[in-house]
Amino acid sequence: MITQHLIIAAILAALCSCDAVAFGQFMFSRPMFCAPIFGYLTGDIWLGLWIGMIVEMIWLNSVPLGASLPSDISTIAILPVLWTAIYFPHIKEAAVFGLLLSVPFSYFCKEIDILGRKINTNIMRWVERGLYEYKESRIDIAAFAGLALFFLKFFLFYAAAIYLGGALFRTAFLFFDGAFIDGFKKLWYLLPILGLGSAVYNFVNIKFFTTKK
Repeated sequence: MITQHLIIAAILAALCSCDAVAFGQFMFSRPMFCAPIFGYLTGDIWLGLWIGMIVEMIWLNSVPLGASLPSDISTIAILPVLWTAIYFPHIKEAAVFGLLLSVPFSYFCKEIDILGRKINTNIMRWVERGLYEYKESRIDIAAFAGLALFFLKFFLFYAAAIYLGGALFRTAFLFFDGAFIDGFKKLWYLLPILGLGSAVYNFVNIKFFTTKK
């Protein structure tokens, strides 16, 4: 049963991450969407809303543009909700720790994404060689292959992160003493302030117009 739920969660999480650049771009990859969705599915939508709000405000300007590839913020939004729901349901302190722990996983996910894009570059070159040989069918094959690769790398990442990362999350959280737990409890109320400050800072530094000197 746990394995079945893990696979389903990994599939849904991979679809959310693919929405960022690979397919759709329906905004499901944004924390304010994907975190509440997983919160609803795991029976704690309020936790999903809280996680989504915090991550969205802090990483508001984290948008993939062109060759720029920021950290995968869907990871930061989804993993804490799943870890908390599996091991410590409705415990705020655990959710805060899960949020902090998910940040390194997002950077690891970024490295996996970079590797996948290098493979996609080889696929693109294969298509270009085929065009010189009048093999236009390679375009469709490459499109589906690239999309499948995107989904597969995210699926494998989330499956490992939910299972192995969840074990690390549970073990580490049980290791903390009362002082750390009290700190996480305070962070539950302080993180929205940090998120609001980060959001205001990002808006203040947006340059709507540029002038030439």
